[in-house]
Amino acid sequence: MAAPTPLEEHARAGAPIRLLSLLALGVSLARRGVLPVASIAICISTTFALALVTGVLASRGPESPAYDVPLLASSALAWGGGFLLAFAASAHALRRDRVEGIRALFVARTTTLRGYLTARVGGLAALIALCVAGGTLVCGLVGAAGATRMASVPRMLQATGAGVVFSIAFSAVVAPIAFAAVGARSRIGGYLFLIAVVSLPELVVGLMGSSLPEAVGDVLSIPSALVALRTSLAPGTVDPWRAMRAVIALTFVVGFAMLLVRRDAILVDSPEADS
Repeated sequence: MAAPTPLEEHARAGAPIRLLSLLALGVSLARRGVLPVASIAICISTTFALALVTGVLASRGPESPAYDVPLLASSALAWGGGFLLAFAASAHALRRDRVEGIRALFVARTTTLRGYLTARVGGLAALIALCVAGGTLVCGLVGAAGATRMASVPRMLQATGAGVVFSIAFSAVVAPIAFAAVGARSRIGGYLFLIAVVSLPELVVGLMGSSLPEAVGDVLSIPSALVALRTSLAPGTVDPWRAMRAVIALTFVVGFAMLLVRRDAILVDSPEADS
């Protein structure tokens, strides 16, 4: 195998910097508008309230359920402000980027559609993770700092870690789903897509309940896979195989959603989209 040329080595060395710059630009685009800003404000206020609850419970001693609050915070932040942020930032984003010339700017800088989608979807995922995982981490650190006994700290940190992993997985999954749902579709089409991908499978899991084997129920819907991932890392319920199943299922969802986003981005840029 031939040794890489100096030009190839320079390109490889600059790849992380280019990726960070693309994500930073994507974050700045994702937070534009009234609804994304309101969503971030909801995440901040939720974090403040739950951090206060964590601190109060942690100060009551090791018997208090303070370590449950970071787990609760991850869900509240994800399905509250995080979910609203995902869909507020991605609504008609692919079409709007084309009309405003943002798509052309990205392609001119990165020369590929992949660079544009990395910035747009990756930037949104990074912003959601900052709000959701960051808020979960704050709650956990407040609980650890307020613990009356050092023996309570490891459990609090483990629960916080499980909540942060859940939050990052949520961000990685919901960002491409949001773009696939409403990035180029009408609102009605986006809602139907969302119902088909998220709501219906979760409804099946809820209706069938314990009749479903755990291995099937964990991967049948996106919410159940996320919860399975968090539960498999939480104190008292550690299960590496369950975590692996959830990660594989969520990875498949992300790959499928990105294929749809790529297809929509190509269709939006086609001449037929103007007719």
